[in-house]
Order: sequence, then structure tokens, then C-alpha cells
Amino acid sequence: MFLLFTFSVFGQNVNTPASTAIKANFTMASVKAYQESATLKVEDYYQYLTLLSSETTSETLKAEIKMSIFRLFESEKEMVIDFTSTENTAISLNELIKKITNKNFSFLVANFENSIVGSDYWTTQYQLIVTQNKIPMEFQYYQKIGFKPVVKSFGTTKKEVWTLFLGEVTLP
Repeated sequence: MFLLFTFSVFGQNVNTPASTAIKANFTMASVKAYQESATLKVEDYYQYLTLLSSETTSETLKAEIKMSIFRLFESEKEMVIDFTSTENTAISLNELIKKITNKNFSFLVANFENSIVGSDYWTTQYQLIVTQNKIPMEFQYYQKIGFKPVVKSFGTTKKEVWTLFLGEVTLP
């Protein structure tokens, strides 16, 4: 009897808390809606990069755009693919922003496909067409999308809100 009680108590201590697991908090239909919202964030990211790389965008607006990009990601140190080099190596988001500023890139994102949902993220695969000097380059990328509860303050009230974050970008 003692062993049965011990195993039942310790068996409930799982490494991933159910309160932060996506599948424990949302139906698959809800997750699909959040996945569609995440594809819009990916598209926003590349639209911001287009504005940032434009020589005609004012410096004041570029500062705002950088802050908006960093808010899309969980960290500005997040690793992304350097599409400006032939090696396609991983560099930090901050480094990529420095490399493309005033270089007149444009981006087109298409063919999104989401992976199976993990405990607090999923991966989105998409096609990226990068154009500079009228020369298009096509890439296939995977991007991690984080989805977790974050405590936010609304005046004196604090509330737990589930938030999407763009994560690292990798090659297939």
C-alpha cells in the first residue's frame, strides 16, 4: 500500500507542467487559429525587414521598425539565417538587421506549413524569396514559433496572457 501511494505521488510530478503546455490549454482548432496568427507575424517580420533595408526610409522610422522587430522575437539574440552570404550561416537577429540596413532588399513569403505542436512551440516551414538589385534568391526555411503564457500588467491588474514569439530560423 505504501509503495502504491509513493508511486502515485511521484508519478504526478511531470517535467513539463500542464499549465504551460499548449495542448493542455487549447483545442486543436484554437491552436490552428494561433498558427495562422503566427504566419502573419512571420510576414510582418519580413515586411519590417523590407522597410528597414530601404534607403528611403527615415532614420527615425528605422529606429521604430527595429524595436518592432525585436518585440516579435523572444530575444534579439535569436539566431536567423544570413541570406546575404552564400554560406547561409546562422547569425543573430541583431547582426542581420545591421547587415541589411540601407541595402534595398525586398521579401516575399509563401507556402506556410506548420509542424506538430510541441509543449510550448511549433515549427513553421515557408518559402522565402529575397530580391536585391532585381535578382531573386529563393530559400526554404524553418522557423520556431514559441507560444507560452506571459504575465502582463494592465494598470494595477496582472493577468496571464498566452503570447506568440518568433524564434530561431534554420534550414531544412
